[in-house]
Amino acid sequence: MEELKDIKGIIEVPDYSLWILLSIIIGVLLLIILAIYYFKNKRKKRKKPTLKQIAIKNLKEINFNDTKGAVYTFCENFQYFIDEKNKESFEQLQKELEIFKYKKEIEKLSEDQINKIKNMIKEIK
Repeated sequence: MEELKDIKGIIEVPDYSLWILLSIIIGVLLLIILAIYYFKNKRKKRKKPTLKQIAIKNLKEINFNDTKGAVYTFCENFQYFIDEKNKESFEQLQKELEIFKYKKEIEKLSEDQINKIKNMIKEIK
């Protein structure tokens, strides 16, 4: 019996599973927060242009060689920029341009009318 050795006491086994679980949870939460931030900012950058921005773009790209198209484009898009200053001049110019809208065969816009349209477009900037 002397060959039998005594039973040793309980020893502590290091257990890091709680710390591993907490670090995984924190890592996943950080990834979710970063993904939400990324997609939120990405959506802000892709905002659709407003009607005024589209109208300004259309007004700047008016082709004066196509008389009817130029008149329609100007009258449709300039309405977004009417205020107290240019209301009367726009209505007066619109009356002048009305003859170009409804006829099948029309002549070119005069230089005076083109300059009036260009000046009104410059004023809205």
